[in-house]
Amino acid sequence: MASYSFKPVTISHRQNENEHATETLKRWHDQALAEEKREYLPPGLTPQTWATVVKKFQATLGTEKVVLGDELRVLYADPFSMNADEKERRGTACALRPTAVEEIQGILKIANEYKIPLWTVSRGKNLGYGGPVGRVKGSVVVDLQNMNKILDINDKYSYYTVEPGVSFFQLFQTIQEQKKKIWCSTPALGWGSVVGNALDRGWGYTPHGEHSNNVCGVEAVLADGTVVRTGMGALDNSACWPLFRGGYGPTYDSMFSQSNFGIVTKLTLWASPAPEGFMQCHLAVPEEADLAPMVDIFRELLLRERIQNHPVIGNIIRDINKRSLRKDWWQGPGGIPYHRLKEIQAQLGIGFWDATFALYGPKEVMEYNFKQIQEAFKPIKGHVLTSQAHYPKNGEKYLNALDVPGADLQTGNPGLGPLRSIEYRGLDGGHISFSPVLPSDGQAALDFYYTAQKLCAKYGFEFCAGLHMHLRHMTHINMIHFDRESQADKDAANNLFVDLVNAARKHGYGEYRAHVEHMDLVAKQYDFNGGALMRLNERIKDTLDPNGILSPGKQGIWPKHYRKERDPRL
Repeated sequence: MASYSFKPVTISHRQNENEHATETLKRWHDQALAEEKREYLPPGLTPQTWATVVKKFQATLGTEKVVLGDELRVLYADPFSMNADEKERRGTACALRPTAVEEIQGILKIANEYKIPLWTVSRGKNLGYGGPVGRVKGSVVVDLQNMNKILDINDKYSYYTVEPGVSFFQLFQTIQEQKKKIWCSTPALGWGSVVGNALDRGWGYTPHGEHSNNVCGVEAVLADGTVVRTGMGALDNSACWPLFRGGYGPTYDSMFSQSNFGIVTKLTLWASPAPEGFMQCHLAVPEEADLAPMVDIFRELLLRERIQNHPVIGNIIRDINKRSLRKDWWQGPGGIPYHRLKEIQAQLGIGFWDATFALYGPKEVMEYNFKQIQEAFKPIKGHVLTSQAHYPKNGEKYLNALDVPGADLQTGNPGLGPLRSIEYRGLDGGHISFSPVLPSDGQAALDFYYTAQKLCAKYGFEFCAGLHMHLRHMTHINMIHFDRESQADKDAANNLFVDLVNAARKHGYGEYRAHVEHMDLVAKQYDFNGGALMRLNERIKDTLDPNGILSPGKQGIWPKHYRKERDPRL
């Protein structure tokens, strides 16, 4: 294939974000090239057989779609890897970039013939969760970034249908170009895949921000090459595939979320129509214990539809993480102590906890809802609640997301700004996310915060909160930042994560998503009836993928022959 050279980031519509992302990726690029060269073989293949397989891939896809050499080393490694022996644990034999379903079928035919483990990625980001590297050393990455067609943006019914390579930036920019009256939903970093984010139960910040709950129709290729469409898509030329989830008989959309049962090639997401108005809201509360009433009040407001999107609660650590480096605030041993946090709070004039959320709709509706919100938070002494409303330009009925100043994710306007947060413990930083699901109960949120905070302090970290509130549950996210240049820092972060998983389980909580290194650990926490759910997953896996070629080990689901290798009792 063509020679490889570093390419600056150009994906954002804000040049300053492109420039910072370019600096960060160039650093990772140079470090990867400086490391010792290493080639990986798929399990059980000799170099001679592997050379034959590569030629078959090239004949099937074209030489330019088979990635080897320096490009493979740089782009298909985890920049946030934490293990000192990472190169012994994981590594990619080659990467493939198909552009059509037929090419995926060709890849699967070869992989089945040689029993080659594949690892599917949509755009290959996955920062903080293991990057674009498979769980089995010597896997072949199937990278769908060049399957990047936007098949439909429909503002009559408010949905979009896309292929896996479509980024949030591409979707947003296309909506603007086509002047559609629809707001897409985007996560913190807009360079990721719309499809990949939905399948891994990611979210955005508009009223349709729970992406996995807004999937309506999936096209997937099974391990044997069979193409299936779920729901109403099972009808040829269906008029309602993107409109009705149910179809006829069992519903399989969720079967392809966080699984290794197929390769998703198309997906529809329901989205929010462009509103008549938008109100940015911010709440700050002064005391650590105020988290409990804050959560309880938000739950009631969400259940009664006074708030349309999901509030995100942060703490002082999250606030200073956005502003500057940790060393600017604390250079002492261990985590930042409580007394210093209160000093920082007073210095910056912020709350101990704060939350962002938004209202959508006509002016009269938003103003009514905001008054209800003001009343609801009155019991919290010293709270500060502010808002800023935005309305369409003269002559326009609906608000364009670009007409809201700044880059507010609550309008679906994607960005790369949060990438700076990885620099918290050092310019060359990384992170791993701990993401348990809790009830949306204030005392439960506060109690587990204290539990997690103590564990963070034990390892010299702070609890960096990103608590995402939903109607009946919350994701109690703790962003564990580390210095990539310090193996001690990375080891501590890894050990902290394990302790947090075990602590959550004692409270009856489990994670909704996990780093590839810890997928088995998290899966083991789901232990009802001796792990009956995992046994069901394994039975489905063995039936649909008897050779075990599709993403072995994803979410702890291992094919039969890998299970025997990992546990001699089998």
